[in-house]
Amino acid sequence: MPPPSLDSGPIRASPDAGTLAAPPGTTSRPRRRAVVARLAVSGASAVLLLIFLMWAPHVAPSTSGESTTASALAAHVLDAIDVTAVLIAVAVLAVVALIRKLPFGIGVVIACTIGAVVTSALAREILGASVPSADLPNGQLVAVVSLLAAASMVASTTWRPVILGLGTVATLAVAAAALIVGSASVTGIVSAASIVFVWWPVCSIVMLYSPVAAAREARNPLDTAALAVQRKMGRSR
Repeated sequence: MPPPSLDSGPIRASPDAGTLAAPPGTTSRPRRRAVVARLAVSGASAVLLLIFLMWAPHVAPSTSGESTTASALAAHVLDAIDVTAVLIAVAVLAVVALIRKLPFGIGVVIACTIGAVVTSALAREILGASVPSADLPNGQLVAVVSLLAAASMVASTTWRPVILGLGTVATLAVAAAALIVGSASVTGIVSAASIVFVWWPVCSIVMLYSPVAAAREARNPLDTAALAVQRKMGRSR
């Protein structure tokens, strides 16, 4: 039997699944490399975030009083991204994870989106007195990029390129709108993206183990991913 994929989707049982078992080392080494790579990206994003918030020079957002039509359109784009829209999107992604039988999918969707948004709010609250408002992480951009990250982790391989493409376009549109309106500078946009890229790799590490948990639950519906995590935590004490 070929080694299970590291993709976020559930594992489909092969015809000879009951006769041949893959050696444990065939998947552990690639998974360890993937974990190390994701941790490196997350750590580098955290360092970049600190650099931009603490030491990056203030770059004033480009606003023009003449482009009233563009400003109005940009304001409408930003107004569409509110708490209700984000919660609806999170609920839809959680349903997708449930339908695709991803044991860790719902938790990852909530952690990636809500975690990034809360981190952005904390940064604005803590640094609001010492850093210009435009240089702080833009909350609407954080919401859009974190939803893109969550969607990419629970989507199937067929739909993932489409989601990444459309999500990238939406991200660029929101970033441009924030610059036009003046609610964010270049520093604010980079810091917003850095917050998401702290959470995205960490959550994707969890999703590396989702196929393994799905296969375990397929063999024994009572042996859920939550019970496996509980057993592992009990052994580590």
